[in-house]
Amino acid sequence: MNLPQLPLSGVLDKAGHKIVLADGIEFTLPAEPWGENETIDVVQQVKASWNTDNQSGDVSFQGRMNITSERAQIVLIDELGRRAIEIDWTEQEISIQKANWLPQDFDAKRLVADIVMTYWPLGIVEDALPDNMSVHDGFGERTVRLNDSGRKYVTIERPIKDVWHGQATLVNLQFNYRININSIRTGS
Repeated sequence: MNLPQLPLSGVLDKAGHKIVLADGIEFTLPAEPWGENETIDVVQQVKASWNTDNQSGDVSFQGRMNITSERAQIVLIDELGRRAIEIDWTEQEISIQKANWLPQDFDAKRLVADIVMTYWPLGIVEDALPDNMSVHDGFGERTVRLNDSGRKYVTIERPIKDVWHGQATLVNLQFNYRININSIRTGS
């Protein structure tokens, strides 16, 4: 299977890699993939569903994430065992390989931002958002809003005790998709 290499466009500076979420909305990843001393190692069942002007559908994946301060590695495999996405994020670069059979609208770069919005600590997400967006954490819920209109961009439900263990749901209201993720810690 041929997975094309997709370098992440944008500027790398002390703030980190930039991901365009939409016109005029840039999400800045932290310079280090993970700022904690803890290594994160999880397996996941992921179901993504979408309904856009161009198409609608759903797809399920098995995922594996291994995250340290030096590197975040994320692999998604479909139900047939085909490698769909492979992400390798270091301070120097983000390498994204996406299978050509995935829907055209499936934005693997935005997936990295979705993962950070869902799982990273609140302060990291606040720093990553542009000035025209804000984030609010509640009891097991996180909401990202567009400040100029007050409209919700993303709503996230996630486990309270350990965000890396249990069911999380991200709903992107801007692009009309939902990601359900069931995670189980496998490492430390």
